[in-house]
Amino acid sequence: MGIILPILTGLLLFYADFQSRKRLRKNVHGQFSLQLNPSYKWVGIVCCLIGSFLLSAAILHWNEEISLIAPIVVIIFFVMGSFMLLWYYNYTLVFDDKKIISTNWRGKKRIINWTEIENIKFKATSGYLKLYFKSENIVVLQHSTGFVEFLRQMESKTKHRAEALKIPFQP
Repeated sequence: MGIILPILTGLLLFYADFQSRKRLRKNVHGQFSLQLNPSYKWVGIVCCLIGSFLLSAAILHWNEEISLIAPIVVIIFFVMGSFMLLWYYNYTLVFDDKKIISTNWRGKKRIINWTEIENIKFKATSGYLKLYFKSENIVVLQHSTGFVEFLRQMESKTKHRAEALKIPFQP
């Protein structure tokens, strides 16, 4: 069992990187649309299923010894699964030659022109590419399907380069 979890984690990360490097086609409006890869959906579903299984096991085998830890563990799995599913179903990033339309995990939509971008930073630990404009920012997730297409557009429309930002993908 000790080797299965690292292998599964490695496979998920390999799949996420593969999806990030995937080339996208423009839609009928001439825009690219990034969404999170399906592994987010499946991890969210598995977390919710584990939470359901643990909840039913805790109810069936309830005693004083598990009265504190069981609800905490069940809540952790449900919250983690719910956040993964919210990210998967709500997050989208649509862009073309003129503008970027971002919808975050809560469904909040922001529209920005490429010329309004003041700064771009990449956080390797979280996999977030943050686009700063005015007093707000837009988050572009590294594990979005077609992330490389966004990097190509970013390099052609701004002064920022993927290599200088230390992004592990090169357009």
